[in-house]
Amino acid sequence: MKSIRFIARVDDAGSSHAANLAIGRAIKAGFIKNVSLMAPGPFIKEAAQMFAGDKKVCFGMHGTLNAEWDRMKWKPVLPAKRCDGLLDDQGYFLADPVLFDRSRPSVETALAELSAQLDRLTRLGFNVSYLDSHMFAEAHIPGLDEAIAAFAVRKGLIDHMYYYRLPPGMAQIGEDWSGFLRHLPGGQYFYVAHPAVYGAEMLRTGNATYRGIDIARGRGREAKLLGNPLLAPATRILYGVRTLRYDQARPLSRRLTVAELGRILS
Repeated sequence: MKSIRFIARVDDAGSSHAANLAIGRAIKAGFIKNVSLMAPGPFIKEAAQMFAGDKKVCFGMHGTLNAEWDRMKWKPVLPAKRCDGLLDDQGYFLADPVLFDRSRPSVETALAELSAQLDRLTRLGFNVSYLDSHMFAEAHIPGLDEAIAAFAVRKGLIDHMYYYRLPPGMAQIGEDWSGFLRHLPGGQYFYVAHPAVYGAEMLRTGNATYRGIDIARGRGREAKLLGNPLLAPATRILYGVRTLRYDQARPLSRRLTVAELGRILS
């Protein structure tokens, strides 16, 4: 039987109660092995209470410098006066990293906020092992990508940019899981999801590009899939699937740049 290995990650822990519920269930079900934490998220303390002590998963910092939804927002960990170029008039993160092209925050400002986010997660009791990025703000702040790479080395964190090998046909996951795995060649791949329990909270997400109802439905489907305790054993028996923590995975031969990753994800 072929051997398929997934670096299986969920993002946005701490962003909402709905996300925390879904992620807690996914951790218990066993397929997910990596949980990315949104330190500025309004429910990050709840996330710490729910699963910070869980040893089965690898926790990472989901470095967050923007807040993309129109009605569900978050503020920086640092005081607003230290976040020049990152915030709107109300003190919330700007909606989209592309806006940094105009507001022009400095590398030093962005890195200071990311450092404060890591400190918050540590204080809350999370053992943070890796570093990744929410919506890749570093693509719009010149020099930040290189600074984040150096930051990960200084802090002893696994750098996510060494692990992006996406499975061909990744968009099929969640629609025809069995068919997707049946035709996937053996090897190590990266898989990420954003599960959240469907309900009023998720319906408040959305912006001019993505409707809240579509976000709620999509994340609700991921929550049901990843919360199913049969997913891990069934995929292992039928298709030779094993899921990995970042600290169990094999890195690529070199670090991808944010520009290269953008081309891969597009």
